[in-house]
Amino acid sequence: MSRTRTSKFRHIFGDEPKPDQTFMDIKQPYCSGEGTFVKANHKYVAVARSSGGGPVYVRKLDNPGRFGPDEPTIAVHKGKVVDFDFHPFIENMLGTGGEDCRVMVTQFPKDGLNESINQSTITLSGHQKKITLLHFNPCADAILASGAFDRTIKIWNIETEDCVTSYEDLGDNVYSMKWSADGQFIGSTNKDKKIRIFDPRQMEAAQVTKSFDGTKSSKIFWVENFNWIGSTGFSKQAKRQLRLWDQRNMADPIYSLDIDAAASILNPEFDSDNGVLYLAGKGDGSINYFEIQNDDRKVYALGVYRNPEPQKGGGWVPKRGLDVWRCEVMRFMKLTRNSIIPISFIVPRKAGAEVFQTDIYPDSYAGRPALSSTEWIAGNNKGPILMSMDPARRGDVGEEVVFKKKRTYGELVTENDELKKRVADLEAQIQALSGKDSAPAEIVPPTEPETAKVPEPQPEAPKAATEPVKVPEAPEAPEAPEAPEAAEAEAAKAEAAKVPTETVPEEKSD
Repeated sequence: MSRTRTSKFRHIFGDEPKPDQTFMDIKQPYCSGEGTFVKANHKYVAVARSSGGGPVYVRKLDNPGRFGPDEPTIAVHKGKVVDFDFHPFIENMLGTGGEDCRVMVTQFPKDGLNESINQSTITLSGHQKKITLLHFNPCADAILASGAFDRTIKIWNIETEDCVTSYEDLGDNVYSMKWSADGQFIGSTNKDKKIRIFDPRQMEAAQVTKSFDGTKSSKIFWVENFNWIGSTGFSKQAKRQLRLWDQRNMADPIYSLDIDAAASILNPEFDSDNGVLYLAGKGDGSINYFEIQNDDRKVYALGVYRNPEPQKGGGWVPKRGLDVWRCEVMRFMKLTRNSIIPISFIVPRKAGAEVFQTDIYPDSYAGRPALSSTEWIAGNNKGPILMSMDPARRGDVGEEVVFKKKRTYGELVTENDELKKRVADLEAQIQALSGKDSAPAEIVPPTEPETAKVPEPQPEAPKAATEPVKVPEAPEAPEAPEAPEAAEAEAAKAEAAKVPTETVPEEKSD
């Protein structure tokens, strides 16, 4: 193992809280599979229960204590929940994947769970076998990756409930899966002893390389600082190993370390802000931590946190959820057989409680999207948005993200078909009304055959059918015959009108 060197993190240590600051009496936490079994964001912690319906407990980090028999849960599945993940930009939204082959995304009240939730906000269907891993894109809003026993990794847009793409060239079951910090690539380790790095939008350019010789599970992590890929696994002799690859040339690892001969799987977590790697053994009580540097040695051992109570799994709290006045640089939510114990990793500083320590708290992940789902799907990439860790300078890191469910492609197609049908019905109604108004007067067919009697020509030809036909006015009724005396008087008047009236010239005066 690498020797310890002089470092500002050389005295880092793990601090376990008092029992009243732990989460106790958790009934039957789910501890089977490739996940970590606990997830946390800066405000909540979640753990699944091993029972029907896939219930998941969600508690505020500042609300430790006992879990009662009536503790509310999110139970939206028909089978057990295997893995889950918090939405990186919406603190009160949780994605879950279970044995029922479906991914559910559920939004719960901002104040936490007051009652159980049995209906999900989003349902994603497409996997053929149980889902084992979930991970939200850290930069693009509403993009979620899921891995399953059907040997596929699917990328979902949860706003439209559509599967954006599916990577099916895995070769075997997925052991681990993680997005790069900028949300461009996904890295995975698989049962076929290979590491795969691919852009879900350009899967034909995937990088594939051999990982470990051992058959046990391996876990991947990103060393974004140096453009490296890291993984933990086992050698042929069943020794736990740590390896690093340069992403520009992954033919061979640039570093390999035999850690020990323990049998438990190491779950890695890399703090890219400080360059410290934490390895939590699943099934033992130890957490190893190393500093990674881009030099000849690359990995330097810092220390080991040990506790006699073994951990079943555990999740890590994001930086913006830590207590900077305690000089807390990481916090591990350790899952035991019936409790969650927060383990704080602290860098001791004399003035840490009064003066903000800028050297151990560089700008960190802000939890705000750099891209929309549409922009990411179109091929855009952008690094994560950062924020100051100084409480006096954090300020506003952008507008709060609000989830807006968009209509799915199927819903749009159905709506389009309905609109087309409606338009056709309206056109038919307009045609019917137009034909009724412009049609010529109905001609009563003759009672005799047309060959026997030729119909007489009509006095006026009907106008074109396109013009409205004027209904002929009814003829005026004939006037009644006048009396003889009246007739003679009228005749005399007519004769008098025919005789021209002579004008007598006026006589001129002398």
